[in-house]
Amino acid sequence: MTCKCDDFSAGMLSEPVTFQRSVKTTDGAGGFTEAWGAITGAPTFAHAKYLSGSERWASARVEATSRIRIAVRWFDGLLESDAVVIRSRRCNIRFINNVEFKDRWLEIELDEGVAV
Repeated sequence: MTCKCDDFSAGMLSEPVTFQRSVKTTDGAGGFTEAWGAITGAPTFAHAKYLSGSERWASARVEATSRIRIAVRWFDGLLESDAVVIRSRRCNIRFINNVEFKDRWLEIELDEGVAV
């Protein structure tokens, strides 16, 4: 029986990506400001594949959304509340899959075109 991990190779990682986490910093007036910062130690290249796309009419405008699946080398500490930037577009992380729990590859499903 073959491992699903064998479906991935380093040669497939051709799309530059940035993993980001929301960080709250004090604004000096008793409040907080939210900013996105890069996650250190995260992979910088991924294999990306569009799964689906759709448009809908909402609030007197057309909203386009897409579902993307990326594969990256495994790293620890990624959360669903983090974001991924692909080609200057920030995407929400919908699901993180540690492929076969082998700590070798992560498959991540993303939503593009939605509020982050």
